[in-house]
Amino acid sequence: MNSKKTLLAVAITGALIATSASAVDFHGYARSGIGWTSGGGEQSAFTVNGGGSKYRLGNESDTYAEFKLGQELYKDGDKSIYFDTNVAYGGTLHNNDWTATSPALREINVQFKNFADSLPGATLWAGKRFYQRHDVHMNDFYYWDISGPGAGVENIDLGFGKLSLAVTRDTESGGAFSYYYDPVTKSYKSNYDDDGSVTKKDVYNDIFDIRLADIKVSENGRLELGFDYANAHTSDDAKFNDPKASKNGYMITLEHTQGNFFGGFNKFTAQYATDSMTSWNNGHAQGSLSSNKGHMLRLINQGVVQASDKVEVMYALIYEKTDLDNKRGKTWYSAGIRPMYKWTNTMSTLLEVGYDRIKDQYSGKKNDLTKVTLAQQWQAGNSIWARPAIRVFGTYAHWNDKFNQSNRTNAGYKAKDGEFIAGVQFEAWW
Repeated sequence: MNSKKTLLAVAITGALIATSASAVDFHGYARSGIGWTSGGGEQSAFTVNGGGSKYRLGNESDTYAEFKLGQELYKDGDKSIYFDTNVAYGGTLHNNDWTATSPALREINVQFKNFADSLPGATLWAGKRFYQRHDVHMNDFYYWDISGPGAGVENIDLGFGKLSLAVTRDTESGGAFSYYYDPVTKSYKSNYDDDGSVTKKDVYNDIFDIRLADIKVSENGRLELGFDYANAHTSDDAKFNDPKASKNGYMITLEHTQGNFFGGFNKFTAQYATDSMTSWNNGHAQGSLSSNKGHMLRLINQGVVQASDKVEVMYALIYEKTDLDNKRGKTWYSAGIRPMYKWTNTMSTLLEVGYDRIKDQYSGKKNDLTKVTLAQQWQAGNSIWARPAIRVFGTYAHWNDKFNQSNRTNAGYKAKDGEFIAGVQFEAWW
């Protein structure tokens, strides 16, 4: 076993268990399995070319896990301090008994609830954190996610809603170069490394996040508003590699959630982003680039409904248009539905149909992908959200590829216009 790769996880685990094993909270997420493709070889996953997410049922070819260990370190009345961690292992294919992977420390933070008597219910926090992430579960699309190293105060009760303030950071490696002032020539010159290359420096994107949530608009309707501003900066001895770098940008989010909607919920989201915030289109920023100058508009409607005692249905609709100054943007149309028929409290059958279209801004050409999955599932309860679950599935995908074919990572995927996958997978969260 490679001790360097496991040292971080062992250290965190040991520290927590040493304090009080009985008080340690253990949470997490994991998935893994095995699959076969009609084209031969190991299981692949189908994503429309140019798209950033995929409909995931019967369409995940990796082993991924997150192990969260946490403990309450202080308690005095309604005041408490909680230490939280998250070590993730991922990106490995279902191909071997021993597959090397490096752990990633995704979260390590402290949260102080009711830290101030004047702000009852508010939490002060600092560290690395998955911060109030919003996603579409069907295709694992995180459309509002500023997670990273940061700090903030959340859930400040204003009476009509709850205010949260935070700042996080995205660092771009090598997005700037080092320079110095030459008094002889009275000019600025680049610093060079020993190999003769220009000395690279990082670019730091600070994301300032303001959210007002839990605004009551009807008996079961709640509204959330958000504003994210990104500002990029470098060290004093560095300049951006790209003199036309976008440097900053912002994103506005409006989200309405209707509870008790046909036995479930419906969530509608509208977002608008500019410049450095159009790179990821979810709250992360890349201020060192000029290629992301422009704007993005996104509309999402998603939810779960109870069609009958035996049938539960998950659905999603996504429209996203990114117009860039360099004409390299795109429009993304996406629609998915996942009905679940419940044979017993622990056995069900699921059907998932997902469609994605990417329209290239420059050429107007379109890439399409349709994915259909039928799965027999055994799960811990009769809810569509019940986990752990073990699934036996068959997936068929059909696509066309009109642009950027060189971006394909699987040669077989590029050569065909359809493929079938069969496999078995488990998924768990706790």
